[in-house]
Amino acid sequence: MLEKFPENNKAVIGDIIKAIEKCTRILISAHVRLDGDAVGSEIAMYHALKNLGKEPSIVNDSSIPRVYTFLPETALFGTSAESLNGNYELVIALDSPDLKRLGKICNVLSTCLRQVPVINIDHHVSNSNFGNINLICPDSSSTGEIILHLLKETSQKITPEIATALYVAIITDTGRFTHSNTTTESLRAAAYLIDCGANPAEIAKHLYKTNTYGQLLLHAFATKTIRLDAGGRIAIIYLTREMMETTHTPAIDTQEFSEIPASIEGVMVGILLRETKEPNMVKVSLRSRDSVDVNKIAQKFDGGGHEHAAGCEITGSIASVEKMVVEEVKNLILTSGK
Repeated sequence: MLEKFPENNKAVIGDIIKAIEKCTRILISAHVRLDGDAVGSEIAMYHALKNLGKEPSIVNDSSIPRVYTFLPETALFGTSAESLNGNYELVIALDSPDLKRLGKICNVLSTCLRQVPVINIDHHVSNSNFGNINLICPDSSSTGEIILHLLKETSQKITPEIATALYVAIITDTGRFTHSNTTTESLRAAAYLIDCGANPAEIAKHLYKTNTYGQLLLHAFATKTIRLDAGGRIAIIYLTREMMETTHTPAIDTQEFSEIPASIEGVMVGILLRETKEPNMVKVSLRSRDSVDVNKIAQKFDGGGHEHAAGCEITGSIASVEKMVVEEVKNLILTSGK
């Protein structure tokens, strides 16, 4: 049996229901550099709204990562300003800790958002409560898990399409149920979604057994850059634009690479540095264990995330950014007594 939402969320759920009931044309969007939780949550919300007779649209700043294109609904996703055909009565922002993380969608809608209510559903502890209605559950494994409870609370039928999307959201954000955010509730949710029609073997095949040749080559390039610091408690790897171009691997398909340095025995904090398309800009992905809160570091550089998984973007070369971030990680480890 799935646990029910805590009582303090009941009023928020009521507000969400009322807001949706009043509207027909609803925009769904999520953070830049879409991941499985964002994609799965959007698809589930899309189907739920369609089942209520609404006219939802999904528009994001980022394109869909190749690994999620097995979900047929991704063909519905818009990825440009032209996809925003206006006249929205409601915006539902999913898995985004702040409005800026919607990227260009936020910029395009800047005027509209002052007039149209925003429902903000997320599980990031760093969420800024930017919505008119905010359903923020940091104890949930994923935004997908929150949406499952929301749909159950509103007596929505969990169709096989919704179950598949939400299973993708949960399994990816828990790292195949290996991250510290894996709880009894997230496992119950996954089991319930399987009962509703999600096929775990088929989903796993698409998510984890369909790497391109280029991704494997890039993985080899990345592992050659590994450097240990702080007596082996910090591991750093990097990806350059040249590496990605040589292997024909877009940045959106490198999301799992942040797990490489963190997987090394004895490492407390793993750091992935990736050059972006923008010159002199580096994307930093941080992964940790042993109760080291890397979200504190990400926030220092205007980023955010979770205690054990966070990120930010920093101006500079890979070498200069590495120096800054490693110094902050060392200080954090020292202050945490690790």
